[in-house]
Amino acid sequence: MKRVVITGIGVVTPLGNTIRTTWENLTKGLSGITPITKFDPRSAAFPSKIAGELKSFSTEDYIPPKDVLRLDPFIYYAAAAAIMAAEDAGLIKQTSDLKLITLNSELFNLFNSAIVIGSSRGGIMSMEKAMEKYILDSKPFSAFLMSSTTINMASSYVSMRIGIKGPVLGISTACASGTNAIGEAFRLIQYGEIDMALTGGSEAPICKLTVGSYGAAGALSKRNHEPQKASRPFDKDRDGFVIAEGAGILVLEELRHALKRGARIYAELFGYGTSSDAFHQTKPDSSGQAIAINKALKDAGVSVGEVDYINAHATSTILGDKAETEAIRKVFGKYADKIAVSSTKSMLGHMLGASGAVEAAITALSISKGVIIPTINLETPGHDCKLNHVTTLLHKEIKIAISNSFGFGGVNAVLALKKLEG
Repeated sequence: MKRVVITGIGVVTPLGNTIRTTWENLTKGLSGITPITKFDPRSAAFPSKIAGELKSFSTEDYIPPKDVLRLDPFIYYAAAAAIMAAEDAGLIKQTSDLKLITLNSELFNLFNSAIVIGSSRGGIMSMEKAMEKYILDSKPFSAFLMSSTTINMASSYVSMRIGIKGPVLGISTACASGTNAIGEAFRLIQYGEIDMALTGGSEAPICKLTVGSYGAAGALSKRNHEPQKASRPFDKDRDGFVIAEGAGILVLEELRHALKRGARIYAELFGYGTSSDAFHQTKPDSSGQAIAINKALKDAGVSVGEVDYINAHATSTILGDKAETEAIRKVFGKYADKIAVSSTKSMLGHMLGASGAVEAAITALSISKGVIIPTINLETPGHDCKLNHVTTLLHKEIKIAISNSFGFGGVNAVLALKKLEG
C-alpha cells in the first residue's frame, strides 16, 4: 500500500484563526474558554454559560459576500481552514477578489484529489435561527436552508472553491467525525484511488439548541465563574466538557507525490483504527475504545512499547476520561506509565466533530517540532485517571504518536502518526 504524509495544515480555533497563532497560544498554556456571547445564556435552561468561541474571525478573506448569506458558519470555518491548508501545502494562492488559482498544475490533479470533511451537528445554528424567525416573526424559510445545513456541504463547498472533482464526502460520527474523515481519506490514498486529499472536521455548535441540550444531559461543565479553568481533563474535580467551535483541515498526500513536488512534510500518517462500543447512546465503553487503538497500532505495524505520545480525547467528563484511561491501560499495559499523555481540549474546549482533526494537526506539529503540548488545569489526577500526564510544556523527540477520538453512540477512531525517516 502507498505511504501517506501530511503536507498542509489549516485551522480556526478558540485560540487563533491560523495554525501558527493556535500553536503559539497552546505552547503558552493559554485557555480559549470565555463566557458565551453568541446568545444570551442567562436563562436557567443553560446551566453551562461558557464556550470556546472563535475570536475576530472574518469570512472576508475566504468567502465571497453572496455566499456568506447562503451558508452556515460550519461551512465558513471549513472553507477557511481548507484554503489555509492548501496554501500551506503550496497548492493554491488567492487573488484579492478571492478567486483561487492552483499552483503546480501539472502535479495537482483536480480529478485525482478528494475532499473528506466531518461534522457532528452540521448547520444546526442556521436551522435554529430559521425556526426562531419563522415561529416568532413569521419569516419565510430560505431557499438555501437545506443546502446550507447538510453535513456534506462543507466538502462540497470547498470543492467548488478550489475545483477538486474527485471524491467529495461528508462524514458524521459524532465527536469522532473529523478523525474518521481523516482516516477514510487516508485509506483512499493508501489504496491508490487518489494522490491527495483535503480532510478534517468543522463545527459551529454554539447556539441555544446545542448548549441547552448538552446541558440538559449533564455533559457540560458548570464552572461558569472561572471559564478558563473549566476544562480540566483527567482532574479529580472535572465536571463536564466545554463546548467549542472551529475547524481543522489537513492536506494528506501520497509520499512519492509529495517528494516529487518538494513539499514540506510535517509527519507520516501510517495507521487508522475505528470501532463501535455496541453498548450505549452516551456512556463510553473502554473495551470498544481499546479495539480502535489496537486496530490503529496493528494497521501501523507498531508494538505498544514503540508509542511515545498519546493525544487523548479526554473531554473532561467523569465517565469519558475514566473510560479512556482504562482503554489506554488495557492496550499498553505496563508501558502506559511511560507514554506521555496530554489533552489540548484543556485549552481549546471540545469542538465536537472538529476536535479530532485539530488534534491530529497538533499531533503532527508535535512530531515535527519535538514539543508536547500540556494539559492545563490538571492539578490532581482523579483516582481513576492515573497516567503519565504532561502538565507543562515538554520538549521531547516523538517518533510515534496516536490521537484518540470517541463519540456518542460508541463510535471510536484512532490515528497513528510518526516522524518521517529516510
